[in-house]
This record gives sequence, structure tokens and C-alpha cells, in this order.
Amino acid sequence: MGHSSLEETAKEFDQWVQNGRAESMANGHGNVTLQLLEKLPYEISGKTLDIGCGNGWLVRECISQGAQKSFGIDISPKMIAEAKRLEHFEGREIYAVGDAQKIDIPDNTFDLITSIESLYYYPNPVQALNEWYRITKAGGQLAIMIDLYEESPATHSWIAALDISVHLFSMKQLKEELENIGWKNIQMHQLQDTRPMKPKETFQVSTFWPSYEQYVSYREAGSLCIIAEK
Repeated sequence: MGHSSLEETAKEFDQWVQNGRAESMANGHGNVTLQLLEKLPYEISGKTLDIGCGNGWLVRECISQGAQKSFGIDISPKMIAEAKRLEHFEGREIYAVGDAQKIDIPDNTFDLITSIESLYYYPNPVQALNEWYRITKAGGQLAIMIDLYEESPATHSWIAALDISVHLFSMKQLKEELENIGWKNIQMHQLQDTRPMKPKETFQVSTFWPSYEQYVSYREAGSLCIIAEK
């Protein structure tokens, strides 16, 4: 499968803002993301960067948990406009339109880099992981969450349902790529959302969820959460 250009990806996520999906994405991933942050070996402090920041919800959460300054980049100009509109910590939240694979920031800048449900959209995810390594301080942390991965077969139907092309990684592949780049102390967790599942009687079938059983399988597999250190 060919992979989408940055322009196509930006256009897709601009559309998500107009359709109200920026907020639903934040709500949908918040539970597992908070579990992921709790598993970090070190407390959140210094400078953090959320890549694919959407409406900025995780940028603000990192400040709430101890970051002095928190940055967010997203390929979608409309997502960034929404994040700025929702700004809560004046002067401590900084947002910019940017490409996750080529970030105009000096080496060794961040104490923590986060990426929630965005890695598999990039044309070259391994290049992105290399770039994140470059801009992380020695001893800094990386936290990644994705729902679409090899060991969660219920999500594989999304590949055809999405309007943009994506990568399907296994846990083994991602661990090996991170190790090759130089990331250390890599943890791989499949974390389940602790909120109740939707009851079958209120469940609505869609292109992403062709059956209730598939939704249950997705919830049981959990989200792939990765922690690493530089």
C-alpha cells in the first residue's frame, strides 16, 4: 500500500476538527493515556512535547502533572488553531504546525516526548522515532500509545476504513526499531481502558466497527503503550 503525503494527512485531520472528532479523540484516549503517564519511571518535569497534539489536551495534562513548559505539534493547522483556542496555561503551552518526522528544534531539548495514536499515520514512522531521539535530552523519556497494531486484530479493519494509508506494526517490530535507534529500558504494555464497555443494545455498527464482537475484542486487547528512555 502506498502511503499518504503530509498534505493528504493534514487535510484529513483538518476535516476531523470540523466533524468534532478532536474532542472525541481526546475523550476516547484519555483513560489509557493517564495510565501510561502513571507508568513513567520519572515524574513529569521540565519541557515536554506532544506530537500529534490534536486539541492540546495532553499538553495541558503534562503541565498539570509538573512540566514547566509543554509544547505541542500537529500536521493539521485546524487542530493547532483549536489547541490555541483552548489554551489554559498562558505562556506555558506552545503550539505549532509541524511534521513529526522533521522537527525544527535543537538536539537534546525535551525531558519527555509523548505521541498518542499518531505513529502509524506517518509516511516514515522510523524516521520519526529517530527524530524524537535526537531532540530528547539524555535520560529523557518517551511515551507512545497506539490502538492499531498487529496484536489487536479487531483494529485491522480500520486500514481499509481510513481515507489515508497507515502502517501496521507488531510489538516485536517496534521494540527492535526503538532499540536500533538507541532507546533504552523499553517497556511494552497492552493497557485496557478501565471505563465500562458500551452495552450491545446501544452499540452502532460502522465502517470502523462492523460488529459488536469486534469492539469487545478491541477493548480486551487494549492499547499498545510503549515507554523508553534515552
